[in-house]
Amino acid sequence: MATKRKLLVLGATGKVGGGVARALAERGDVDVVAALRDPSRAGALAERGIEARRLDLDDAATLAPALAGIDGALLLTGYSVDMLRQSKRFLDAARAAGVAHIVHVGASGAATNEVAHWGWHQFVEAYAEARGLGWTHLRPESFMQNLTAFGWLKGGVIAHPIGTARWSWIDCEDVAAVAAAALADPDRHAGQIYRLGTEAADMGAVAATLARELGRSIGLVDVAPEDFHAAAVAAGGDPAYLDCILNQFRLNRAGAIQGADETFDTVERVLGRPGIGWAEHVRRNAAVLAPLADSGEAR
Repeated sequence: MATKRKLLVLGATGKVGGGVARALAERGDVDVVAALRDPSRAGALAERGIEARRLDLDDAATLAPALAGIDGALLLTGYSVDMLRQSKRFLDAARAAGVAHIVHVGASGAATNEVAHWGWHQFVEAYAEARGLGWTHLRPESFMQNLTAFGWLKGGVIAHPIGTARWSWIDCEDVAAVAAAALADPDRHAGQIYRLGTEAADMGAVAATLARELGRSIGLVDVAPEDFHAAAVAAGGDPAYLDCILNQFRLNRAGAIQGADETFDTVERVLGRPGIGWAEHVRRNAAVLAPLADSGEAR
């Protein structure tokens, strides 16, 4: 009986990493290892038969034990400039451990050099290639889940800093599904760059979809990018990373990012099904979105 490939998933308690871990566990033809800073938080992952190992990207001593016997890994870092140091450390350790394939979740592949953190991710991609690792690069556009993660939807109003810009959007579930497929089948997916964006929409169109699917009136409020930046830094966000976001939003508002609303058929090509659009996203996440879309007024 052939030994199952062992796959390590970073960020396994988050939206994308958690989705990858679950999708791989459901396959049954691979062994899944969740890389966690605190393995005691494995919870539902352990119930699915997923092994938990301690891995802290800021603690070099945890990398070799976490990577022992691993055939492929999902590299997913946090939102800070530390991603550069952390990714190099991880990729060096993966190379030393004999890991054959890395799937990296990066950022937009739009053709601009003016949004610094998009470039950071491409440096990570280039380093994985230079180290001689098998690789698959995922370049997702804007996550639909950012509507709630950024706190933009509240009290029946979307208060946002991107003006009338149209963005290319992708659901985290689709990113996770493509990442899981790439990890499970490196013969098919190694050496591929997958751009991920399913539907183009400005915030007016997003609000209209929410209103239609949830049966609520959704308002729009324009927020200065500088105000979003100040609030995010005050909440503990990394200033260097948030400076990149601030610049991106300013460029979005000016219509200065070519291809910001470009969409791709990647999900359908990889998974054989259409990607999740905004209407389906709202239906799937109605339990979370409906309370935030409620203005509190009688209907």
